[in-house]
Amino acid sequence: MRDHTHLLRILGVIFGLAAVVGSVIGQGILRSPGVVANATGSPAIIIGLWVAGALVSCLLALPFIELSAAIPRAGGPFAFIHRAYGGKVSVVAMFAMMIGNFASMAYFAIVVGEFLVRLGVGGGEVSPILFGMAVLLICALLNATGTRASGFTQIMFSSLKGVVLLALVIALFASDGVVQQATDAAPLRQGWGAFGTAIVVVLTTYAGWWNVSAYGEEIENPGRAMPRALLGGIAGVAVIYLLINLAMLHVMTPDQMAGSELVAADAAGIVLGPQANFALTCFGVLSVGAIANLGLMTYTRLTFAAARAGIFPQALAHVSAGGTPLRAMMLVVVASALLLLTGSYLALVSLGETIFLPVMIAVSVAVITLRKKEPQLDRPWRVPFYPFSIHAGIFVTAALLVVYIAQDPFYSLAGFVLVGICWLGFQISHWLRGRTGIASAEIEDWE
Repeated sequence: MRDHTHLLRILGVIFGLAAVVGSVIGQGILRSPGVVANATGSPAIIIGLWVAGALVSCLLALPFIELSAAIPRAGGPFAFIHRAYGGKVSVVAMFAMMIGNFASMAYFAIVVGEFLVRLGVGGGEVSPILFGMAVLLICALLNATGTRASGFTQIMFSSLKGVVLLALVIALFASDGVVQQATDAAPLRQGWGAFGTAIVVVLTTYAGWWNVSAYGEEIENPGRAMPRALLGGIAGVAVIYLLINLAMLHVMTPDQMAGSELVAADAAGIVLGPQANFALTCFGVLSVGAIANLGLMTYTRLTFAAARAGIFPQALAHVSAGGTPLRAMMLVVVASALLLLTGSYLALVSLGETIFLPVMIAVSVAVITLRKKEPQLDRPWRVPFYPFSIHAGIFVTAALLVVYIAQDPFYSLAGFVLVGICWLGFQISHWLRGRTGIASAEIEDWE
């Protein structure tokens, strides 16, 4: 009989690419160009910032690629950190990831609900919260069909998002170009502060590529597929982002972009007229809905990994015949629904972004640690220019952490306190059950 504590290795590199594209491309690319144009009036610098965002994302992805290929286990970063440092640190890392996961699902669900209300669905009688609950249920039903079916669904969603964005690019390039040139082509419009904000916004728009590492146990031939999925996915996103920005610059000046809160709507309005808002709202339903579906699939794998390791109840570490950890999935759905009702998800999403950065640093350091600790470990793919590229990635991530904390000290520091409380609760629960060992002693050897 099949072991119901292990996932099915039935996903391919196409799913990996779709997971990266689906996790990264959302509403950010429709809004962020305005922030970037507000920082610089130079079209060349605008495009350069988006190219730099792709290059930095590839740099940060390098340790994830090496470890995803060498340690293809469910949970991604959790598995890497556990292998490198043991139980205590991996428990802290898991709580850091889980805090934002449940909140993100609630956030995605209610955003889709708000888009549906804006479209007039329900005739004004249905609230965004109720729509959000329906979104969670639909995503759960799609994921319950099994890994193969839910993976195919995600490929279709990601492909459709790409097609819609490319159609917008084609429509913008087919229209007449700008007549009036930008009056302010200054490299820095608002000083270095605004320029730094633009850099952070661009990097945030590329965020989410790491989610594919959670599927290491389910992707066939991860040694070859993971590098292709991560690097290929980031490259694909970069191409789409560059085309969108070039198309917007074709119909709008940097000055016009800088004065817009939603550049994509204004650019689409040139082609579609009054129907632009309706079209982009429909795209919002598709885009965020696809992210919610993939988010549930990803966060279910993280919850499953935590249960199999002994952090959550072992009952959640059960895999259905179709390959879906249904019990772990239901925990994600229920927790997300409760956050949706309480309205506390926005604060958790904010602090979750900050507390994940130390996890990224820990993954980078894990590459160095495991190179020394396990030199014999089979590494189908190795980080190039080691260790300089790893050190550079750590420096960039640490700089982003400083910026995040400086921008919002309360929520950023509150995130670390919340992680500490969760870890303490984990220790107390083991003590109440008569287990006196430290966390690392309680996590079973599941490598």
